[in-house]
Amino acid sequence: MMSLLTMIGAAAPSKEATFWMPESASTVAPMVDGLMDFINIVCYIFFALVVAALFYFAIKYRQREGDYTFDSDGPTHNMALEITWTGIPTIIVIVMFWLGMQTYMDLRTAPANSYDVNVTAQKWSWTFQHPEFAVTEANELTVPANRPVRLIMASQDVLHSLYVPAFRVKQDVVPGRYTSLWFEATEPGTYQLYCAEYCGKDHSLMLATVHVLPWDEYQTKMGKLAREYEDIPDSQLPAYAINRLYNRCASCHSLDGSSGTGPSFKGLWDRTVNGTTEFTNGQSVGDLSGPGGEYELAENYIRSSIVQPQRHVVQGFTGAMPSFQGQLKERQIDALVLMMKHLDQVVDADGNIIESPNLGGDDAAEPEQEGASE
Repeated sequence: MMSLLTMIGAAAPSKEATFWMPESASTVAPMVDGLMDFINIVCYIFFALVVAALFYFAIKYRQREGDYTFDSDGPTHNMALEITWTGIPTIIVIVMFWLGMQTYMDLRTAPANSYDVNVTAQKWSWTFQHPEFAVTEANELTVPANRPVRLIMASQDVLHSLYVPAFRVKQDVVPGRYTSLWFEATEPGTYQLYCAEYCGKDHSLMLATVHVLPWDEYQTKMGKLAREYEDIPDSQLPAYAINRLYNRCASCHSLDGSSGTGPSFKGLWDRTVNGTTEFTNGQSVGDLSGPGGEYELAENYIRSSIVQPQRHVVQGFTGAMPSFQGQLKERQIDALVLMMKHLDQVVDADGNIIESPNLGGDDAAEPEQEGASE
């Protein structure tokens, strides 16, 4: 049976997008495409036969003028005909089921030498952790070409679904349990990853990019990502945060002051320093600031909002933000705090990220000590 799918897939080896399918870039794509082509061809044939028979009988047995006689002794049963029109479709459906089950089982069973990536889905972003290299990516997934990759997935909130059309793989990500899928990318390049399960207001923005690299380039890239924030001087941490970390925040927090699922980052530092941010419990940042307060330094409030976002929910918002505790290293949290402090230097007045910001020397970006890295 599988050889039939292989033959059908091989009959159309083009990796370019077709009328029915997007581009093809994985080892399982030919089987999936072959199965769909087989089902489509069967449907086309039966559609043509049914329509042809419909027109033939409509014309042959149409009522003619003056013909009002009916033959009450006509045939009412034909065993051979009924067995034929029942048996042939049954055999075809069994073949479809068998081919589909074989493809499904292949998609569900990852090879033993798979490269594992841990995936966390949350409203409305993806986090990818590479245990082998101690690297965490947000809304970007870098994988090696020509090596099986297994994604072990979990959701922090609601039901999501990871879907990469070019690889022909899709799997629900369910809160409270782990699910997985695997693929082996065959073509280096960049591909789109979607959430295919409606998960709330910004579901359409829950996108990620898959970068497929040859193995040697992949190792080099992982090594660079593993130490990228460690090698960056403090003066460049705000630029690093806006370019590498903000994509985790973009679906909820704007940079131009516009309202979103969460408060806009524009003016957030000033609101924090001035203590004007109000919480749903009636308190404000000002009530908790100052010597002896919970947020003695403004940096403490920013840090707490990242690792314990439900501790104090801002007035007018629902508190949908998940915790990033354990997903960000301490220096990355420092970078986000510095980004808030120097947002006007990395973002223009319209909320657009400045490509090469002028951040001055290290002193311009120094944190006010303990608050950013407790």
